[in-house]
Amino acid sequence: MGKYITTLCLIVGGIVPIIVDIGSSHLLNPDWDAHARVHEVWRLSTNFLIFGLGIYLLWVKKNEVLPAFLSLCIHLGFVFSASTMSLYGGAATGEGVPEPSIIGIPLNVFMFSAMFAIQSIVLILTLKQSVTAE
Repeated sequence: MGKYITTLCLIVGGIVPIIVDIGSSHLLNPDWDAHARVHEVWRLSTNFLIFGLGIYLLWVKKNEVLPAFLSLCIHLGFVFSASTMSLYGGAATGEGVPEPSIIGIPLNVFMFSAMFAIQSIVLILTLKQSVTAE
């Protein structure tokens, strides 16, 4: 079951942002300067490459621990950026960009935080299971 949850977390971190963020709300937003677009492509491509490596290690090499850590890197990066927004003038949603919310929390913050929590639990259980198996 852990492999499937890690796969889901990797997809949410490595594929979903490409689908959501290549558009007028992010990458093609006319209000973004050219340098910000470079950073966005860098983030999207890095997360996609981490996703690809994680899926390969998980399903081909049958390694469950390292892909879970890779997934956590993606999601913890988002949680860190969201929790420090006040330090750099960030915002969870763009101006004029409609953002759905769940229980009053912007969807992106809710989703990535939930994926971080779920992946953390799966990793802990996987590590406990591997220690007990030894």
